[in-house]
Amino acid sequence: MRRFLAAQFLPVLRAWRDGYEAEVRRCVIAFFILIFLAFGVCLTVPEVRIGFSAYLRNLYQGMDLTDETGALSPLPLFLNNLRACGVTMLYGLIPFVRLPALALGLNAMLLGGLAAVYAAADRTMLLFAAALLPHGIFELPAMILSFAMGLYVCGHLTRRCRHDGAALSLGQCAALAARTLVFLVLPLLILAAVTEAYVTPVVIGLFL
Repeated sequence: MRRFLAAQFLPVLRAWRDGYEAEVRRCVIAFFILIFLAFGVCLTVPEVRIGFSAYLRNLYQGMDLTDETGALSPLPLFLNNLRACGVTMLYGLIPFVRLPALALGLNAMLLGGLAAVYAAADRTMLLFAAALLPHGIFELPAMILSFAMGLYVCGHLTRRCRHDGAALSLGQCAALAARTLVFLVLPLLILAAVTEAYVTPVVIGLFL
């Protein structure tokens, strides 16, 4: 079992040293810059904030993340996040078009806009932090790892299309993304879903 796990992590470790770490770092910087930009725009322009708030309500109502009692259910939460992370990595298999950057931007703007909705409603930002951080400490790293992997494999496939023999092939990129999803992202998403369903509501209750 130890040899099997080592064999799975070794390509990811090589990728980390080869440029994946740099993509992760860039994604973190871009993600938080876009959060603050979205927060500022939504906070200062009421029309944008109102439209964004309506969009968020429709978005979350359409996700069906609750059980029959109305409480958050960990399985739909997990599957929704897994699908989002998996699709982000699949976007990276399309060369030249850095679609994972679009996913990064959309998710950052959602968080920034949501923070602005909380702030404009005169709710303490501690309440926003309570609603985000308990599961966010697992979910946000999983998202960043997915964005970065999508961008990393997109870069390699773009180089491959330009006849760079040192770039990874399509099969190698797909295998690397799959390993990252299964052995890094998936455990984080499981922890995030369980925490969001059972811990986050308790923490929110402390600030209501």
